[in-house]
Amino acid sequence: MKALSHVFKLILLLSLTSLLSACFSWGGGEDEDETPRYYVVDVDRGAVAQEFAQDRVLLLKPVRVVPHFRDKTIVFRVNDSEYQAQPPHELFSEPEEMFTAQLKRWLQKSGMFSQVVTDESVEADLVLESAVTALYGEKRPEYSPQAVLEMQFFMTSAEDQKNLFQTGLRVDVDIEQTTPGNVVTGWKQGLEELLATLEQDLSAYFAKVDAR
Repeated sequence: MKALSHVFKLILLLSLTSLLSACFSWGGGEDEDETPRYYVVDVDRGAVAQEFAQDRVLLLKPVRVVPHFRDKTIVFRVNDSEYQAQPPHELFSEPEEMFTAQLKRWLQKSGMFSQVVTDESVEADLVLESAVTALYGEKRPEYSPQAVLEMQFFMTSAEDQKNLFQTGLRVDVDIEQTTPGNVVTGWKQGLEELLATLEQDLSAYFAKVDAR
C-alpha cells in the first residue's frame, strides 16, 4: 500500500503544483442576481449487466478532489494562471460526494464486481482509489469553449495492497459557450464517456486475469 500511496500522492502533488501556481479569484459570476443556482451532474450506465462476476467485492474509497475544484462553486479557467469561481452557480452536492455516488452506481451496474461497497468494515477483494484532478469550464480567449474533466484511478488487492491497475482519463467536451449551464452539461457528457472508458479498461484487465 505504501508504493501505491506514493504514486497516488505524487500524481496529486503534480496536479496541485500546477494549480497552486495559478491565481484563484472569487466574485466572477456572470449574473448580477445573487440567488444560488444549483446543478447536478448525474449519469446513468443504462441497462444493468446480465451477468455479474462471482466473489469479486470492490471497496470504493471516497473520490478525492484536488483543492482548487473541491468547492461546490463552479470554476472557469480564464487564463493560463487564473481560475475564476462563478457564484452563485453551485453544484447541488460536494464534488467528492457527487463523484463517489456516480462512480459507485456505474460500477455496480457493470457486472464486473459481485458487489461494490463504500463501507470499509465489509470484507473486500479489491480496493479502488480515485481522484478528480481537473473540473472546470475553459474560458481562455485563445481556446474554444470546453467543459474539462480529468480523473485518476488506482486499483489494488485488498489482501496484500499490490498495485493491479491504474489509469488517468481526461475528457474535453466542446460547448457552444462557456456558461455554468453549458459547462455542467459538458461535464455530464464527459463523465459518461470517462466512466464508459474506465469500464472498458477494467473489463480488458479482468479478461486478461481470467485468461491466465
